[in-house]
Amino acid sequence: MEYFGERLVFSFLENYRYASPHLRTIGLFGVIGEPLFYLIWSVNDPEGFESLPLRLIAAALCGPIVFSTAIERKLGETWIAIYFAMAATYCLPFFFGYVLLMNAQDAATLGSVSIHWPMQHLVALLLLVLVLPVGAIAALAFCIGTMGAWALFLITHPDPNPTDEVIQMMWQLMPIYAFILAAGSVFNRNREMINREKIRTVAAVGSTIAHELRTPFLGIRALAESIRNYLPSLLQTYDLAVRLGLKVDPIRRSHVEGLKLSLDRISDEIDYSNRVVDMLLINSSEAPVRGAQFVTFSASGCVTEAVARFPFNNDQEVSLVNVDVDDDFNISAPRLLIVHVFFNLLKNSLYYVQKAGRGSITIRLEARPDLNRIVFEDTGTGVPPQIIDRIFERFFTTTESGYGAGIGLSFCRLVMQGVGGSIRCDSEFGSYTRFTLEFPNVRDG
Repeated sequence: MEYFGERLVFSFLENYRYASPHLRTIGLFGVIGEPLFYLIWSVNDPEGFESLPLRLIAAALCGPIVFSTAIERKLGETWIAIYFAMAATYCLPFFFGYVLLMNAQDAATLGSVSIHWPMQHLVALLLLVLVLPVGAIAALAFCIGTMGAWALFLITHPDPNPTDEVIQMMWQLMPIYAFILAAGSVFNRNREMINREKIRTVAAVGSTIAHELRTPFLGIRALAESIRNYLPSLLQTYDLAVRLGLKVDPIRRSHVEGLKLSLDRISDEIDYSNRVVDMLLINSSEAPVRGAQFVTFSASGCVTEAVARFPFNNDQEVSLVNVDVDDDFNISAPRLLIVHVFFNLLKNSLYYVQKAGRGSITIRLEARPDLNRIVFEDTGTGVPPQIIDRIFERFFTTTESGYGAGIGLSFCRLVMQGVGGSIRCDSEFGSYTRFTLEFPNVRDG
């Protein structure tokens, strides 16, 4: 039962994320379109059944969808995702199913019915499949909405027994409904499979790169360590030769020190390269939290570790980062995954600060009674308002070719949701970008 509940919630979230780039448009279409179409059909088909109260309820349900981003920040993604599916169920299969039943019953009495009522019902089902792409959720919404329409029809119609014509018409339409649901699910499944194949391709390429690179990395590290181990003996032999008056080429002490520093630099570069490979492999995981071990650790220690281990290119990049970890708190999560979330946010902030040619990066902790927060803020280019709702989509990226594949921020969201937290972005284009990570409180003991 618990697994079923998790899968159901995951399906709601999938639907919501798929529609999230267009939620404001969908909401506005419902708010404006419902009363508008009432006026249109009242004029074009005055004999047909319409219901202004049901239309207004549908418009009211679409209102919160317009402000879904703000609601998500307040209540979390899960609740707005479930609400979106419920609103779609009412506005599409329930409303249009009820109107179709009422008009079909009237048609059985009057002897004629306008073709646009069955057509509207079919279009509503097509829209349902589009906004709820997970086939199981679309089928569930259709069944619940249709049963609700039948229930209201039987309650409100003067004759509680529907005529044979109504029942026959609904049964005749059922194969069409089943075909739409099945075909829509297949097409949407293909879209999902394409995205999964992209992830698998990235993971396969990353694994190949990791295998091909780590072997020479190990070889280079072994050679550097060998040189480091034998260098003191070689220098002692050189000093002995000099003291004995043997003819040897002179070696400056500065060159010796430079050689030692070069060995340290080789080790640092190998560590840097391995961390880059690790970031690629972890980011390409479809379910990074699944099976990972949760441990409790301090937020300040994790932030400090992430900044220390991050593969900065130079000291100038290091100087851009300011850390305030005084307001400390504990986190319960897979520590390595949280570190890599920080890596992704640092990587993005550095890119946009350098792209702007100005600015800095601030990381601060905020311990609160309800939720603890870690804030990453940079004063770089900012995010254009027309795309801010899409930045957590997988494969969506605004970086130049070769700088990102669009999986970093989606990885961050998957991890934060997996540990019971959330991530949101606030930005003013040309001024700043702020990512806020919210973690649930960890009880002592």
